[in-house]
Amino acid sequence: MELLAQRRCVSCDDSCRECIQQADRCTACRHGYSLAGMACVPRCGAGTFFHVEERSCSSCHSSCRTCSGPGPEACLRCAEGFLQQEWGCVPACSPGFYPGTAAGLPHGLCHRCEENCLRCSGAGSSCSRCAAGFSLISRTCIATASCSDADGVFCEMVKTNRLCQRKFYRQFCCRTCLMNA
Repeated sequence: MELLAQRRCVSCDDSCRECIQQADRCTACRHGYSLAGMACVPRCGAGTFFHVEERSCSSCHSSCRTCSGPGPEACLRCAEGFLQQEWGCVPACSPGFYPGTAAGLPHGLCHRCEENCLRCSGAGSSCSRCAAGFSLISRTCIATASCSDADGVFCEMVKTNRLCQRKFYRQFCCRTCLMNA
């Protein structure tokens, strides 16, 4: 394509299919190139990315199958045997996370444990270790300082009917449920 610059037509750069205002301000690229900002860069193969400073394709980090840059935080998809945890791919979930899946992701994902839970095996009431100041009651972390009973008769009924495993009742009858655990 050509563009109008100071009332004259100028050819776009070889990699551009269309450009605007300047020859190197691309809005569409020719075959084999991808648009990065307003520049057309070579389309890189699987497991590589276009390194802007080096102006060439470079390998992704070993934890990435596909990426947008050099580090583990630039992974778009994790390599085989790696799980996505927040902004990177890791071989195993860190403390405070548990492995799982998510719809649409081809690799595993590390999900965060419930608040104040340092180690868990899944979602919900699956905690096995709590943060300081919290007690583990029926696999849930409850603040130790606020652990008291709302009403003795009510809490005895909760204990008798084995309702301590439900978070709602545990919070109101913490002391009774803690003695029950």
